[in-house]
Amino acid sequence: MKLKIAILLFIIILNNACDVSQEGTDCSLVDCAIGQLFSVELIDNDGNNLITNGTYAISEISITNNESEIDLIPFNSNDFLNFIVENKSGESIYTIRFSESEIDTLNLNLVELDQASVCCGPYYAVQSATYNGANYEILTNNNDDFFKITVVK
Repeated sequence: MKLKIAILLFIIILNNACDVSQEGTDCSLVDCAIGQLFSVELIDNDGNNLITNGTYAISEISITNNESEIDLIPFNSNDFLNFIVENKSGESIYTIRFSESEIDTLNLNLVELDQASVCCGPYYAVQSATYNGANYEILTNNNDDFFKITVVK
């Protein structure tokens, strides 16, 4: 008899623990990615990285978007200019300042990706990139969460 009461009590507790009115994903438990990472590799005509060889120093380079400074992100190595792009569809213009006399322009065109996540997003892919008016091939990884162009200066 005590076993039947214990089983019945367990079933009642288990039934009350599952609240079907709160179905779905608890988004407070999900850690979403911070944004879309983009990298610019700067090389000379011989393929030498201009940051690695000391032509440019990351500490002296600034990137702005809509007059707001963008933080450069250390990622694997400091051979590239790594930053998070603005999360919006359409064209975003970035100004890359190497010095008072050397200022470049990067235009990125982003498109919104189809989303499977309830909690995170929207996410965007870089569809096209121009650097100082020239079109560049965009290199991606398998997950489409990292985009890079290589610029010959």
